[in-house]
Amino acid sequence: MKIRNLYSIIVLSIALVLGFCKAYAEYPEKPINLYIGFKAGGGTDTVGRVLAKVLGEELGQQVNIINKPGSGGCVAAMQVARMAADGYNLVMDPSSSISWERHTNEKCAIEISDLDYLGMIAQFNFGLVANKDAPYNNIEEFFNWAEGKKVSYVMMGSGTKALMKYVAAEKNVDVNYVPAKGGADMISLVLGNQVDLSWSGGIHTRYPDKIKLIASVADYRHQSAPQIKTLKESGINITAGAFHTVAGPKGLPSDVISKIESAMKKAYDHPTMKDISSKTKFPLVYKNSAEATAEMIAQNKSYEVLTKVTSDM
Repeated sequence: MKIRNLYSIIVLSIALVLGFCKAYAEYPEKPINLYIGFKAGGGTDTVGRVLAKVLGEELGQQVNIINKPGSGGCVAAMQVARMAADGYNLVMDPSSSISWERHTNEKCAIEISDLDYLGMIAQFNFGLVANKDAPYNNIEEFFNWAEGKKVSYVMMGSGTKALMKYVAAEKNVDVNYVPAKGGADMISLVLGNQVDLSWSGGIHTRYPDKIKLIASVADYRHQSAPQIKTLKESGINITAGAFHTVAGPKGLPSDVISKIESAMKKAYDHPTMKDISSKTKFPLVYKNSAEATAEMIAQNKSYEVLTKVTSDM
């Protein structure tokens, strides 16, 4: 009987120890899924795949890419927001896929507070661009040229139309809005001299000899054209920037946030990330979890103001 009791105690002790170890096992114990809100092959997907590889090296587990396009990237963010907050399902999106889309796209049913923001790794070159041969080289020259004319502007979605409506109202510019299905369509219109001005999410940087930046619409100047002012510097009080952002469901454990945050900081200095940054023209700009959260809140307020003002125009 004593031997049986001793055996039972040993078995119970082992089970308790194993259970304790499992409960306090270090993250991550298994592969991580990184959802991307766009199709494979685009700029965000390209940067995301390289980031996933570097994060995998730093975290010691494979990071798998899952493309979930829809609603300007918001579908992926909404799906991840509904998942368990354990760090094994994350999303990488432009910050504007949440902070802007939620104000302009009724299908983007998400709050800024639905996610924990783990960091930002690169910035988008959001801007207003024109054909290289256009008779203006900055936004002030464009306004002077546009006086008394009806100008054509390429928009890609309701958000980019709202931005130009705001700018046009500020400067009393008459605008004809030309829709584009994507970056390739926009490039074709600009290169073909079919429009006077266009929104660009950054793809224009691939055509430095054919397309020029007229103004940055973010609160920072573009590294590729540092001499070109932001709209705000030119007297138009609005900003519309974005960063490649990694986030997870609200309520992630502090150790998970800390580990991913640390891995992203190392990714920022990684040669592979620097190489893809150079190729895609997305400048690396690291922001930690607290900085990323503050940026998302600020963007949300800016885009809310923008959409409220333009909804009555």
